[in-house]
Amino acid sequence: MPHNRVPQLTESDSMNSATAHHGRAFDFSSVLACAWLIAFFLFFFSFTLPNSKPQTSRQDIWSELPDLFVYSAVQHPDPGAVQTGWRHLPQRFDLMLVATTIMAGAWGLGHLLLRLVQVPLAAHCLEKTVFAYGVGLSGLSLIVLGCGLAGLLSRPLFLGLLAVCILGELSARLVAQMKSRSIRSGKKVHSIFAAVLIGRQVSNESLLKGLGIVAVMLFLMATLLGSMLPSFDFDAKEYHLQGPKEFYQLGRITFLPHNVYTSFPFLTETLSLLAMVLRGDWYWGALAGKAVLMCFAPLTALALFAAGRRWFNPTVGWLAAVIYLSTPWTYRISIIAYAEGGLTFYLFASLLAVMIGIEKHAYGTPSLRQFLLAGVLAGSAMACKYTGVLMVILPLAAAVVVSGFMLRSITGSFIRTTGKSVAAFILGTAIVIGPWLVKNTVETGNPVYPLLYSVFDMVFNVNDWNESLDLKWKAGHSPDTYALSDLRKKFVDVTTKSDWLSPLLFGLAPLALFAAGTRPIVWSLWLFVVYLFLAWWLFTHRIDRFWIPLIPVVSLLAGIGATCSSTRLWQYVYGTIMTLAVIFNLGFITTHHCGYNAYLGDINQARSWSEFTAAGIQFLNRMNLTNNTKVLCVGEAQVFDARFPVVYNTVFDRSIFQQWCAMESEGISDGNLAMRDPEQIRQKFLDEGITHVYVNWREILRYRPTYGYSDFVTPERFIWLRHRNVLGRAIHAPESYDDVRNLQPSEKKQLDQWGRALKTTINGHSSYPKWQVFPVTP
Repeated sequence: MPHNRVPQLTESDSMNSATAHHGRAFDFSSVLACAWLIAFFLFFFSFTLPNSKPQTSRQDIWSELPDLFVYSAVQHPDPGAVQTGWRHLPQRFDLMLVATTIMAGAWGLGHLLLRLVQVPLAAHCLEKTVFAYGVGLSGLSLIVLGCGLAGLLSRPLFLGLLAVCILGELSARLVAQMKSRSIRSGKKVHSIFAAVLIGRQVSNESLLKGLGIVAVMLFLMATLLGSMLPSFDFDAKEYHLQGPKEFYQLGRITFLPHNVYTSFPFLTETLSLLAMVLRGDWYWGALAGKAVLMCFAPLTALALFAAGRRWFNPTVGWLAAVIYLSTPWTYRISIIAYAEGGLTFYLFASLLAVMIGIEKHAYGTPSLRQFLLAGVLAGSAMACKYTGVLMVILPLAAAVVVSGFMLRSITGSFIRTTGKSVAAFILGTAIVIGPWLVKNTVETGNPVYPLLYSVFDMVFNVNDWNESLDLKWKAGHSPDTYALSDLRKKFVDVTTKSDWLSPLLFGLAPLALFAAGTRPIVWSLWLFVVYLFLAWWLFTHRIDRFWIPLIPVVSLLAGIGATCSSTRLWQYVYGTIMTLAVIFNLGFITTHHCGYNAYLGDINQARSWSEFTAAGIQFLNRMNLTNNTKVLCVGEAQVFDARFPVVYNTVFDRSIFQQWCAMESEGISDGNLAMRDPEQIRQKFLDEGITHVYVNWREILRYRPTYGYSDFVTPERFIWLRHRNVLGRAIHAPESYDDVRNLQPSEKKQLDQWGRALKTTINGHSSYPKWQVFPVTP
């Protein structure tokens, strides 16, 4: 043992320190802590929810809580409400079976891979379970990627692979148990961080844990049921679910030139694709896949508990897990098929793995396998979303280097030891993200397509992208200002104002500085939070969900902050506020502000109703379409709900309508391009099997003043096609028209200048068609 090793803190020392002031009614520091928490709580509830329509304040939610709890479990009296009841629960059984099969396979695969790499972890520690699921889910995504690229999206194949993983791990455990009847070590692992932190226990710990378990179960039940409901969110219907749907229908994973987003790393989306293959249906498989993605929330909570217990005490772990799971953002992101749930889990899991690696390094026993594992988890974060390189890989790699410098006196060689650790971390990252980058390089010539076009085009001559599309992409995905006033505004949004925050996060987290003084682990966690916030503000287009990955780190700090005092005054105040916050959050997640929540509703009825987000698609679904129907969508990209073949493109891809109908001429702007000969256009439609053209004018009006849209697409182009008998008369529905007064000022300006041909008068009010469907004439 190195002579300068930090002394271990025994359990009795921790308990004595934690209870040194136990029984005191209050002290000055506890009074200040209570004053801060109460003031923050009141400030938090003074806000109106910025995304609510109609405008709703947090205070309004309090008055609605009784009804919210009642109608989450029983039928709402409103005759227009979706039919709900426990009789509909069996509709979810097959979805749960598919999700359970995938999670069991991930469990088996992850443990087998950890055995193969021989990561030095206790046989049955909680950390190993967290890492196994992380590695297993990432491994399954790569298996689906490989099989998909080979055109082997086969249910028997995947079921066989999952069975091998499950049975393989069970067999390994049986063999290990036969070799040793005592596989649990009697030694308690103590952390170097425990030597620099005095953990304080909260009184009535058993009662606190009991209440925490109840809260966790209620939130998890709501989250599970919510995840198996149809999606209502644009990005989910545009590519998070639409991409897997197309791969499933094609029978392979391939380049989709009309949907640039499907060339992103697709870790979470391949899990949805796996569920589609196992279920044998793209729609119901998507719902089962959402149930799989929901599991990232409890896995993150397990990681929080493991971290809190390992470096502080079990109370901190419990509090951190409850605070995280009760945060409405956690619920919201778990019922939508977004990538942030996976990114958030892998951020904290890789942070946990790095911290364990640093701990082993501090004890003079650095483990390259531990840093390899950390790299695999960090690479998995990037495989969920490109922002993982900024939010996970770079800061954690830097943490390995800095820790190596600080601990160089223990290992004796900073360059050799730290260099190997960083190399192992990078290798683990490359193992996971490498296949995605290779796929993009082969398909487009750009490993991070469509990012860094100006860099890779000079080297590889990037396909299917050009400078014009790149400028449009950058304009739509870059900050629009770096003013300090915006920084202050975003700081308030992230800490208190955002609709789906919890007052427990930033109400308790600052108090961690007082619970642990200047001890390194707390300051390091806060530094990481600040980095994540600034990285989001400086380098992304500041969509609110992009900063979600910092929530588990803040949750851990909040769990620490809750133990800042053991006085009776503090326990009473913080216990009361935590109870109120959890009750409020439980009620709030059942409102429409957090998403669709007909937990026990008829799924078939909910599916039909959820299609309203793309009204033209819903209209076409309800038409008596023939089997040979195929629709060209113009301005519409959220086509997941379409029960018929579609041809479409996203706003950042080339306009297919323009490619088919325009006489391309170099040097002429899109708006001035001439139309092709009418018979050529008609023949192109017939060759492609197009029977209808659906135009979403409402979306085009939204795109033009924001992301931009091809100037070739105008109402006059469709009038031209109508007059030349290429398209038939537009098919309308009463609900397809909207009052001009409902448009945003910038959209109204577009309608007045660009879309004048759309304007009409209905019931004395200026109106326009939100969408139109034109049949193609034979």
